[in-house]
Amino acid sequence: MKFSQLLFAAALAAATVSAPLSAFADGKVEGLWRLDVAATVAAAKASGQMPPEALQKMEADLTGMGQGFSLSFTGHRLQAVAGPSTTNCSWTWADDYVIPSKCIDQKGKENDLDPEKQAIRFLGKEIHLIDKPSGLALILRRG
Repeated sequence: MKFSQLLFAAALAAATVSAPLSAFADGKVEGLWRLDVAATVAAAKASGQMPPEALQKMEADLTGMGQGFSLSFTGHRLQAVAGPSTTNCSWTWADDYVIPSKCIDQKGKENDLDPEKQAIRFLGKEIHLIDKPSGLALILRRG
């Protein structure tokens, strides 16, 4: 998968997320999460899937979008911001995965995650926006 496709998939995944969850699960993800460019590039490099020139392009692209890319969890609501695009969702929790539903972008259109292709996973102190076909992920940390 090309890096541009990963970015699109990740942005779509970020723009997604339904239903009640326990106070413990809420506390795990509550707050603002920002893209960690260095961690994302390091993970892609460690995967061995990308040649050096693709990694350089990835880092340049992510650096450009890094400040404008975030997820914010408040209660049972998720706001995903990818540059000028904002999506608001409901969400629920299942085995450290955020399960998306009812995602609406700023134009009032549905913007749900494709569960066959993307996933949002909480891993320790990180949230990974995973492109399932490649296994690559954008990594977000509390910010």
